[in-house]
Amino acid sequence: MTSEDQYQRIQLNLDLSPELYETINNLGKQMNGDQVEVLLKAIALLEIAVEAKQKGKHLWILDDNQNLETEILGI
Repeated sequence: MTSEDQYQRIQLNLDLSPELYETINNLGKQMNGDQVEVLLKAIALLEIAVEAKQKGKHLWILDDNQNLETEILGI
């Protein structure tokens, strides 16, 4: 990949429900970021989850004592 390729962008137009648009905006505010940052991080997290699933691993949310609170399913 050349340095020129690294900075190329493709514009994407999305039709979102008002609820999803508000969710993205709220997440951006909570992260001190913007809509693009929310979407990039969401895609990165999904990519990690999909790769883990393909390797037979699981995605869990643990509490402060390392107790299982939630298992993320359906990915």
